[in-house]
Amino acid sequence: MDLVLEWLVIVVAIGIGWWLGRLQRKTQVHVEAAPRKHRYPKAFHYLFDAYDSPTLDSFIQTLPVNRDTIHLHLALANYFRRKGEIEKSTSIHQSLLSHPEAKSTFSDRITFELAQDYMAAGLYDRAESLFLELSLSREWKESAVDRLLEIYEHEKDWGIARDKALVLDLKRNRKTQVRVAHYCCEMAERALRRQDLGEARHLLKEALGYDRYSVRVSLLTARLLMLQEAWDEALTELKRLEQQDALFLVEAIPLIQEACAKLSDPQKRLRILQRIWGLQPSSRTMVALALAIAEASGNNNEAIEFLLGQLDEHPTLGGVRALLTLLMPFAESEPQRWIQIIKGVLDSLLEKSQAYCCTQCGFAGRHLHWQCPSCKSWSTIKPVPWS
Repeated sequence: MDLVLEWLVIVVAIGIGWWLGRLQRKTQVHVEAAPRKHRYPKAFHYLFDAYDSPTLDSFIQTLPVNRDTIHLHLALANYFRRKGEIEKSTSIHQSLLSHPEAKSTFSDRITFELAQDYMAAGLYDRAESLFLELSLSREWKESAVDRLLEIYEHEKDWGIARDKALVLDLKRNRKTQVRVAHYCCEMAERALRRQDLGEARHLLKEALGYDRYSVRVSLLTARLLMLQEAWDEALTELKRLEQQDALFLVEAIPLIQEACAKLSDPQKRLRILQRIWGLQPSSRTMVALALAIAEASGNNNEAIEFLLGQLDEHPTLGGVRALLTLLMPFAESEPQRWIQIIKGVLDSLLEKSQAYCCTQCGFAGRHLHWQCPSCKSWSTIKPVPWS
């Protein structure tokens, strides 16, 4: 009975493969030019999931290789790769490349899939060599370069990644523009760490040419100006965030505080924070503004009133902690001890709070990442205003 079922599956699978091949020839779809994440019908995966590994292995061994079944072989390999069985996926693709008919008709597509197997297995050198070969093909250039950029990003070879990305038509690809700008910013950060300010300035100017809306460029340029003690110019640069993405104004607050401290101008700090509060209110802005009010006025009463009013509408852990800090001087010794304990609990909770979230995949974390650690997208992680 099991043998009959196995042969029935083979017959049905060959039929599906023949139908896919006929459909592709009929519609003249160039699959090579657009490899997609969900290339194969879900029905394939439901069919494969219904059988155990030995049955599928036996099925593959008995399945012939011809124009009508190549799609099925590729679907099986794709299934195995998604399941984490990279060796089986690699074996299928290598076997197809050794078959004359498959190689003559689907060589580039099979090579692309094999390179993805190598990537999944962590064999980046092998994957890179295959993608470099495919990048010379007009149909596969964009897809191959995209995978090459993933490899260079993984290895943090930002200069190579930038140069390789520039072979693409950046004018028509906003995502790649953003990507290349970040490569320049990564190199600029390295230059700042080794105090090479001239190189950092050059790279940031280049990055701005690719993405004039980059908040990262403005933040790094402000840091560069502050290293040169150009405090007013740094504050002017940070003002650009208002037009670029007001959500990131909160990231400018530490730099604003430092620059105003160097200028010995607490009133300027207060005015800037009030402007940010009006444009993009957030938990961290509320705390910074309360402390600025206390410093500018010389007492905590006005800042306490401000926080009490805002906490009614936006109760946040950071706001409560700031309020306790301002109330501390008014408390007697025993209440001060309890305030310290409560502040310690709040500090522990704040360390676990999610201050940033990816708009692409929903990844949340405590620290800002310019590239999402989960979906690997650039510039998709945003500050959460009321965290």
